[in-house]
Amino acid sequence: MHQFTIDVTFNASLPFIYASFHEVEYLSQWFAPGNCSVTQVMNDFKEGGRYRIKMMEPNGVEMSLTGEYVTLLANEQLVFSWAWEDNLEDSVMTSVNIHFNEVEEGHINVVLEQSGFMTQEECQQHEYAWMSCLEKLAVLASKQKALS
Repeated sequence: MHQFTIDVTFNASLPFIYASFHEVEYLSQWFAPGNCSVTQVMNDFKEGGRYRIKMMEPNGVEMSLTGEYVTLLANEQLVFSWAWEDNLEDSVMTSVNIHFNEVEEGHINVVLEQSGFMTQEECQQHEYAWMSCLEKLAVLASKQKALS
């Protein structure tokens, strides 16, 4: 099995960054890589609750991601399963584990690990996609900070 870890620090408040990983108004603004956009978010944010996120590529192709929340520790950790509904990948289900830590006031360290990939290629594709999404989150966090 393959996995990757991304370690990034945001200039934002801890509650905002944590909320950005589950609140629909924030997810819809950053949770799609590159030029893709989020078209729908359904979310039952509780342990055992399910989520489904639909994304659209610029050419109109839609993709749907689904999973279940496993661990929710407010402002500390999120763990959830991750599966694409199109079944085009070898990996049926992977796991995402995210730790949130305020390293100093207004600076939030996020360590994201996704594991369970069948191939290194799938693993790398997801890592690049996450990095693209997290860049969008950094922009959103900057805008949010400017408003506060």
